[in-house]
Amino acid sequence: MYTASLLFGISASLDALLVGISYGIRGIRIRFWQNMIISVITLLGTCLSVGLGHRLAAFLPQGVSSCAGSLILILLGLYVIIKWMIPLLKGRSQKPPTPQPQTALHASENNAGTYTPNLKLPEVFTLSLTLTLNNLSAGLSASLAGLALFPTAVATIVCSVLFLYSGNRLGDNPMLRLAGNAADPLSGILLIGLGLVQFFL
Repeated sequence: MYTASLLFGISASLDALLVGISYGIRGIRIRFWQNMIISVITLLGTCLSVGLGHRLAAFLPQGVSSCAGSLILILLGLYVIIKWMIPLLKGRSQKPPTPQPQTALHASENNAGTYTPNLKLPEVFTLSLTLTLNNLSAGLSASLAGLALFPTAVATIVCSVLFLYSGNRLGDNPMLRLAGNAADPLSGILLIGLGLVQFFL
């Protein structure tokens, strides 16, 4: 149970690693209280989706919810990996020099040509909502697969805080940039592994 929760926490927090790397490379520091706001909001979204999954599981026949949740996790993992591979298969090897987090960061990068040394409050909430939305489907399917709320919540907030901090502070490290480039396929592999673990438990 704890291993599966840890796998989910790592997979769900890889987007936070990308966010930290992106801002760290540009010299924008995410303060501790900003990190906590982002992580807590992400945690609330995860708890909401996991709780909803548990309620849905109560209306499904025994065994069906677990199999359905595991299957959805595996499909989500395959989707993430295929989405990452499509540009490579099409020969679009030209990538930006810095790893790009998903969705809201693209909008924030287009707003201004210069950046303040610290993250602005509107960006804090934008990133929080973005990371939360990215975790909703995974949290719902993970709960259907049988993950318990408390260890999943603990793993999510711990991994989120650590990944966001590490990415932001070590954004100039070449090895961490490589980790950022591999975040999508790694996330997909973790989701598939989580689905398989929950299916055979």
